[in-house]
Amino acid sequence: MEIRLGTTIQDLIQQGNTLLEELSELREYLESKNLERTVECRVFQNNVKSELKSLGKLASADPTAERTIHTLRSSNLPFFAAIWSTAKSCTGLVSFNTRFYWDSQQPKPSSDAAAEGAKQAGKSKQRSAIVDIVAQNGLQWVKVSTVSESRLLFELAKAGWECADSSDENEGDEPGPSSEDDDELSLIKLAQTITRAARATRIRYRHPEVCFVLPKVRHGVVSEIDRILGDIRATGASVQCAQEISKAPMLDEEVKKRLTVDEHAHFSETLNIDCTILLALVSDLSHGEIPKDRAFHRHTLRQIETEAKERLLPGCLWPALGSHAMVCTAEAARRMREIVDLIGTEHERMRTALIMGDYPERSREELVTLFGEITVYDVPRNWNLPIRVVDGKLDEAAVKALPKSCATVEENLTSINRSVFVYGWATGLTTISSNKTVAKLIETLVEKHRRGENERGPEIWICNTARSLIGKEINRR
Repeated sequence: MEIRLGTTIQDLIQQGNTLLEELSELREYLESKNLERTVECRVFQNNVKSELKSLGKLASADPTAERTIHTLRSSNLPFFAAIWSTAKSCTGLVSFNTRFYWDSQQPKPSSDAAAEGAKQAGKSKQRSAIVDIVAQNGLQWVKVSTVSESRLLFELAKAGWECADSSDENEGDEPGPSSEDDDELSLIKLAQTITRAARATRIRYRHPEVCFVLPKVRHGVVSEIDRILGDIRATGASVQCAQEISKAPMLDEEVKKRLTVDEHAHFSETLNIDCTILLALVSDLSHGEIPKDRAFHRHTLRQIETEAKERLLPGCLWPALGSHAMVCTAEAARRMREIVDLIGTEHERMRTALIMGDYPERSREELVTLFGEITVYDVPRNWNLPIRVVDGKLDEAAVKALPKSCATVEENLTSINRSVFVYGWATGLTTISSNKTVAKLIETLVEKHRRGENERGPEIWICNTARSLIGKEINRR
């Protein structure tokens, strides 16, 4: 008995240490790609550390003592290990242990899956559900339960349901809410609350899909268990049982890459470029050309500081644009040129000419080479210059194909924003912009005025860093 318990304690400690090592390894990988903010795992890491601390106190304790045995059997480390094993089989990992809320209002629109649960933290926890893993860039919610078949059958019997005997061990079950005061099983209640929260949340206009992972439960063996699984599926959740769960993969480079959120996965083949991005592409602030003998406005100083840390083009925009063809509406191009002509520096004007098609006789390769001569950064050779200017006016058929909510959206946008965002909406193009305010307004209006579950707004990718032209501040002084 002593050897078995002692070995189990050491095994759990080793399991926890391995888990923490792999989480740290993933963190380092994300930092190397400048993507550490895309995955929120601090709470999960701290929970694992807390469990390890408790187990560490037992290393020299009497393994036969009742307190030692109770602490060992109630440890959450096997549950955390099951979560991590499941997470390593996911794609586009976003967060762990995230709380999502619901209320009587319309579903909350969001493009940021990682922040969606956290921003409502002040609300009542009674109208919420905790999701163990948020994956697929926010569109998959996974609940892992280490409950055993015997525990489920026990709950069935306690609730007065007829059930068969089972000899499965009950040790190591995931601690969960008691169903003592309710005939509904705890697992079914979890499915009901999580799917309810999913119906109250939209990520890029879509409800997340809920998946239950049950590594200790088999389907097709006990009819009463199958009944429970059917009730979970009836909530709208999918279920993975022991038979469908493969061995957790090693955390190699391929797995790390798969876990990394691909913000560009949903991009259209051709990208619609907003005026804010056109200006960011040509601004001296984005190309390391900062006059040292000039004083700047505090907003410009903030942009300079941000550029020194994050490098907008090589760190954000060029990876997003890739080799995609690019277009912009005539109104966006006209507004951008007005600003550049008015306050642009010589190099900002030169960059504008190169990206906006002022040299039709030049090949893409030549344009990229010339652009590289007026930036401190290495320009990607696959950058698909120039940006093609399109009229942006929609024909009658395109207007009719838009959702009814579009009319309300148009009423609340300026002329240039209508030109950019509605064009992208009508043509199905991803719009690249740094105008977070307008993007959020559009999402909110679409959700408020939607006429059907499948109605979606424009696909917008937001660059979190904006850029002004450096000439604006120079000419003011």
